[in-house]
Amino acid sequence: VAATTLALIKRGQRANRRRQEMPWRQVEPGDLSRWKLFPVIALFALQACTTSSPEQLARTNADSAAVHARLAEYAAASAAVDADRSAALFAPRGVLFEPGIPPIVSPDSIRAFIKSFPGVEVDSAMLRADELSVHDGMAMVWGTYFERLRFPGQPESAQHGRFVMQWTRGAEGAWLIERYYRVPLPPTWVDRP
Repeated sequence: VAATTLALIKRGQRANRRRQEMPWRQVEPGDLSRWKLFPVIALFALQACTTSSPEQLARTNADSAAVHARLAEYAAASAAVDADRSAALFAPRGVLFEPGIPPIVSPDSIRAFIKSFPGVEVDSAMLRADELSVHDGMAMVWGTYFERLRFPGQPESAQHGRFVMQWTRGAEGAWLIERYYRVPLPPTWVDRP
């Protein structure tokens, strides 16, 4: 026992000498006491890097309001089944992603797609932005949609789901849809008494 104790003491003394010789290795595995403040320091550094000036904040708020207004324009055009107004809100290389069909690229193609449903009547349509973020001339909108419509000779149908829109600022400063993804959700069934 005495030999083991003496060996442990010598080993500890050697470790202390090594630490004194190599001050950069003074943290033993499992001893993170020196690193406890690191997350706090990192958070303050990150906050300092991302803090917006009042001008940047005002510009972001104005851009968010403008994108919300353009989303409302698109919702009104969709409810009116106005192909020209809907297509005009897309960027020159704007893409509409509808489930089950290839992507529809360009305002002209989107206009033709919408016009391919003659006689459709929209009873109600809603686009709600659940989240909107603006970053350097680009905005992302995540939201929910619902529409109730009728095609000639068919019963009324209702669709709901999620959507994602990527908006970009056009050459003239107006916000335009770069990409629009619609993801329908299955119908919810309500048992009737």
